[in-house]
Amino acid sequence: MVPPVTLPVHLEPAPVVSVPLSDTPWSTRLVWFLSGMVAWVVVVLSAWLQPDPRGFGTHQQLGLPPCNFQELTHVPCPGCGLTTSFARMAHGHALDALRAHLMGPPLFLMTLVVALLAPWAVRRAFPVGRVLEHPATSAALGTTLACGLATWGWRFFHG
Repeated sequence: MVPPVTLPVHLEPAPVVSVPLSDTPWSTRLVWFLSGMVAWVVVVLSAWLQPDPRGFGTHQQLGLPPCNFQELTHVPCPGCGLTTSFARMAHGHALDALRAHLMGPPLFLMTLVVALLAPWAVRRAFPVGRVLEHPATSAALGTTLACGLATWGWRFFHG
């Protein structure tokens, strides 16, 4: 009987690891690139728009119609005022942005962070999952959602 051959550890074949498509460098770079481009478009448009003095309706400068939900129910929809809030943030008026929509300032700041960090993340192929799994991301998204719900609840009950 012939004894089995054992290879030294440094010569053993490496285990085959299946890498999900979303974790490959090219797909990660594509996600960051597209996210960064969208974020920059939003930031630049926000700076270009003139905030509507009513606190909502700024989106109509982009050729969009008035809010159908508000016209039908006479209650602003959950998104009413977000474009105005973004425009006010881009113009450096944070308190006015909060008055337009509580969710606007934190959402604008997250958009700005994505716009600024995306080029670095593209270059490094930084895993998107690491950002999404980070506790700070959950806290930021939770706070933003709470601000949106608070805005809509206030508008709904205090019209």
